[in-house]
Amino acid sequence: MIAPDLPSHQSAAAGLSADAASVRHAIHSCPQPVVLAGWSYGGVVISMAAAGEHASVCHLVYVSDIPHLPESEQGDLSWIDEDPHISFVDGGAFVLDNDWLLNEEAGTTMPDEVHAHLLSHPRRPAARAVFEPQAAAAWESIPVTVLIGDHDELVSDAERSWVAEHFDDVRVLPTDHFLIFRDPDAVSQAVFEAFDRAKRG
Repeated sequence: MIAPDLPSHQSAAAGLSADAASVRHAIHSCPQPVVLAGWSYGGVVISMAAAGEHASVCHLVYVSDIPHLPESEQGDLSWIDEDPHISFVDGGAFVLDNDWLLNEEAGTTMPDEVHAHLLSHPRRPAARAVFEPQAAAAWESIPVTVLIGDHDELVSDAERSWVAEHFDDVRVLPTDHFLIFRDPDAVSQAVFEAFDRAKRG
């Protein structure tokens, strides 16, 4: 298993394209077949990274995100500046207040070991360029599994309806946006099932 350290967490000048390129490099360094899994923003990254890689990538697993069509322009980012729980660092990168997340928001109900880990490993800043338009949609040619929480406030009702209409393997679990921390077994199960299908195929 490889978990690339995305460039957008290392440089305020790096964004979605750089992150996708980093994941694509990881694809090329792995034995085939490759299953890509992305949580939240990571879903957009794997959509870009796996474009044109259908010979190597056998499956995409979207966690707390749904597949999106390519975009031609950047959406409205005013919410970043208006959110009182977001801080800004040198170069324009932004980060969610880790203390608020863990002590007042979703972290209060995370498993103890996850809470302890995130206390000692705070969220890192991300570049604004992560919101550059998504230029490709690998899911159009690669099989997909979608895992979303039934009360994930970052997935709209319209998105839930769209994904249910367009994909066969959509798993709705009793959790929120932090599915990857609350039910990691569901994520690993989806990944291993994809590998098994690839081997049988």
